[in-house]
Amino acid sequence: MKKILITILVLLILTPAIYFGYTRIRALRLEGPSAPNTISYDQIKAPTEDKTPKVKSDETENKVKINNGPSEPLPETLNLDLPFYTQAPYSNWDYPWQEACEEASVLLVANLYNQMNLDRENYNNELLTLVDWEKEYFGSYEHTSVDQTAEMMQLNYNLMTIIHDNPTFEDIQKILAEGHLIIAPFAGKLLHNPNFLNGGPIYHMLVIKGYNAPKMQIVTNDVGTRNGENYVYSWDTISEALHDWNDEDITQGTPRIIEVIPPQ
Repeated sequence: MKKILITILVLLILTPAIYFGYTRIRALRLEGPSAPNTISYDQIKAPTEDKTPKVKSDETENKVKINNGPSEPLPETLNLDLPFYTQAPYSNWDYPWQEACEEASVLLVANLYNQMNLDRENYNNELLTLVDWEKEYFGSYEHTSVDQTAEMMQLNYNLMTIIHDNPTFEDIQKILAEGHLIIAPFAGKLLHNPNFLNGGPIYHMLVIKGYNAPKMQIVTNDVGTRNGENYVYSWDTISEALHDWNDEDITQGTPRIIEVIPPQ
């Protein structure tokens, strides 16, 4: 009888510790690795040469060329500060919010760059306005390609973009070191994010805002999950999953990213 009482007492003591330990481990898994500390994009060191965007004559209006100055050592870690909302600001994942990752990613960047200072209600209303605009302009909103997303950014928020094909980790570093945020498309299931239901969406878009070079990690605001703020993916995962929309097979889509230029 005494042994039984001791066993019960030990269990009563250990059960809360086990529970909270499990909860902590699960929370870390869902939130991913720790991201570097954030820095405002306008705190990035000013360039030594003029970097005013210049529209290239052989490209569309929303493609620009930057005059790169002398190369400087890239920071080992960087994480641009970016206010976060999910693509379902009120946790309603029905349509259209279920398919609104492109609009949400565009809106995160525009909200910062254009100093819109959107609260949750206005963010949600603006997102729905973008969905309606896409239906009218593109004919649909569900799977917006990189070209269409860049056009949406330029026409709705007057923000210039550069589209990069087959970007390397160093390309990502250089863009972010300029203080320029990145919108990127993915074969969603290849991201292996434990927060996603049913293994994740076929096609997904999010904002890249930072990196950790020694660990080869990419910092994102992933609008597809409430745990998406400063969500860290490995570069291996990002590079494998990075694909523009493809009607036949998402894994055959070109790896592309959208560099968004801040207002000058």
